[in-house]
Amino acid sequence: MICAAVLTWQNHKTEASEQKLTEEARAYRVRAEQGDAEAESNLGYMYARGQGVPQDFDEALRWRRKAADQSNADSEDGLGYMYSQGLGVPQDYIEALRWYRKAADQGDADGENAVALMYEQGHGVPQDYAEALRWYHKAVDQGYAKAQYNLGNMYYYGRGVPQDLAEADLWYHKAADQGDEYAQSVLRIKWKNLNAITKLNLSVIFLASMWALLGSVIPGGSFRTAQHGPFTLVGILGLSYIVLDLCGLRYIGAQTPLMAVGAFEFVKILPVAVTVPLLFSTALPHSIWPKVAKVALGLFGILFLGLNILVMTVNRLRTVVPTASPFWKIDGMLLGTFASLAIFLWLTRNSRDTDRAQAEWEPPAAPPE
Repeated sequence: MICAAVLTWQNHKTEASEQKLTEEARAYRVRAEQGDAEAESNLGYMYARGQGVPQDFDEALRWRRKAADQSNADSEDGLGYMYSQGLGVPQDYIEALRWYRKAADQGDADGENAVALMYEQGHGVPQDYAEALRWYHKAVDQGYAKAQYNLGNMYYYGRGVPQDLAEADLWYHKAADQGDEYAQSVLRIKWKNLNAITKLNLSVIFLASMWALLGSVIPGGSFRTAQHGPFTLVGILGLSYIVLDLCGLRYIGAQTPLMAVGAFEFVKILPVAVTVPLLFSTALPHSIWPKVAKVALGLFGILFLGLNILVMTVNRLRTVVPTASPFWKIDGMLLGTFASLAIFLWLTRNSRDTDRAQAEWEPPAAPPE
């Protein structure tokens, strides 16, 4: 019910946002048809992103060209991006650079950053770190956060300049202070920049994982019993969760596709989903565990099916799910726990059948003398 309420609320919120975008697109169209360059540029952007109108790269190109013909820097930069990515046109780095330069020559920071990136990567021009640095500095002189982050990378990797981690850190912080999520994710990987809740959470998981892992493998450990296998697996799963969490902090940024973020959240929660049944299987008596597992298996199966049927049937809800991180976490938890319980029950049943067969086995009678 809580999950359904969250998704329904997000559905209503998305519908309200889309209605607002539709009204904005309608207003921009009226002005664009009168030759307003800014409105033409905004309408082209909305067609490129599918905001307020169906995504249509041909329409995006048409309106952006109209605005670019009036020297609108935003549209020139937008056209450069479409050519660089091959959106609605064949990918053409030379044409992309031409449009980026038009924007940059007007002092547009986004265009300057894009030109620098083309030189850094050698797209459309020979790779030239010195030229990339020159254009990055033009953009950072205007306080452009993306260029500050990219300049930080140049110093971090020593591209065109001696490697200088302190200077890289300075530019990362400048970009992060303006809300650049790539820079924030780079800084967040450092232990000192993790927030207190994350530090505490990861510390507890790390200590518990090491306790379970070492206690089951070292001589005289706490779990050197017949059940040392599950505790070893618990330790490994806990450490796996920490690694995945830190990788997410490092590599997931503002421009990461939403479906990729959802898939990552789904995978990250699986170690936790497997750990819960493992701990219950070791804590509960062998006579009770199979019964509890069967009940839990049915419950988690119903919840998993119910959640996904809800998503598939509720109007427009399927368009909200890719943006709903809680959905992916809950879905991963339910499916992971369900699958783990099914596997554990199957293993328990096989073990019991083996024990029964051994108990019923009788050695052949000795031949008479």
